[in-house]
Amino acid sequence: MPAGGRWAVMFPDEVWEHIFSFVADDRDRSAVSLVCRGWYRIERRSRRRIFVGNCYAIAPAAAVRRFPEVRAVSIKGKPHFADFNLVPSDWGGGAEAWVAAMAEGWPQLEELRLKRMVVTDDCLELIARSFKNFRVLALFSCEGFSTAGLAAIAANCRNLREIDLHENEVEDNSVHWLSHFPESFTSLVNLNIACLEGEVNVCVLERLVSRCTNLKTLKLNHAVPLDRLVNLLHRAPQLADLGTGRFSAEYRAELFSKLESAFASCKSMKSLSGIFEAVPTYIPAIYSVCNGLTSLNLSYATIQSPDLIKLVSRCKNLERLWVLLASEMQHTLLVCIRVVPQ
Repeated sequence: MPAGGRWAVMFPDEVWEHIFSFVADDRDRSAVSLVCRGWYRIERRSRRRIFVGNCYAIAPAAAVRRFPEVRAVSIKGKPHFADFNLVPSDWGGGAEAWVAAMAEGWPQLEELRLKRMVVTDDCLELIARSFKNFRVLALFSCEGFSTAGLAAIAANCRNLREIDLHENEVEDNSVHWLSHFPESFTSLVNLNIACLEGEVNVCVLERLVSRCTNLKTLKLNHAVPLDRLVNLLHRAPQLADLGTGRFSAEYRAELFSKLESAFASCKSMKSLSGIFEAVPTYIPAIYSVCNGLTSLNLSYATIQSPDLIKLVSRCKNLERLWVLLASEMQHTLLVCIRVVPQ
């Protein structure tokens, strides 16, 4: 036994498990497991989170055997340049084998994050049936599933805290999946549906938002009209991160006043994004939250330079700013940087 191993056995496994819980980086955890057989065994049993940078780097069954007590998984499929259509459509990256292995070997799984993978409705239905304490589903640039799969998640995952759908290709098969959340469901903290193309049952969404009093992140798609955004904000003034969806409508003084009042009630707002098709006359309605913003994403907003400068100049605590930078916007961006130097 190496020198380190002799004093390592002086402490019970529970002590080392507690110490290892403070080691978060995967590389550090791997280094710990190489010290001695005892640490390998303890680290194996105490690992709660794993990250797989390439879904083909290890067989799913081998990962389950190696770390039997996992609670949270992050897996990447297709390489990054797949986002630029440089990878064949049949490249692979299917999630079926991983989901099947997890359902069999990790019944206590609580969190699953998949990026650039093919996720079918069958995968989502198996997730919904298999993990009784499932809390987080985050899909980034995935494809292959529909609103029917999301309905299965909504109906069966009673402890769900986060459903984050970011830039996925989701088939809308007219299933009003939000209505599948039980009326007793109240645990949602993060709801991101910005990538969905189909219509949203806004009445159901409003009731869901009203019940989930701990909701902090709400990102809407372009199908939610501006007048219904007012209702949602009044039902969730505690929001910290908002994706507004389509920020356009025929100008009405009454609607502007309601929208301005709704934003003024959101005292905790830190991040604003997803401002589709912004109508300049409604932009001043969000001025009341600008001073508290640390993040502003205008990538999808069609805001002219004068309006952009007026908006950004009010964001005195801004740390992150996203804009689509056309050549004529370069001077505007320099002005924005000067008015918000940090």
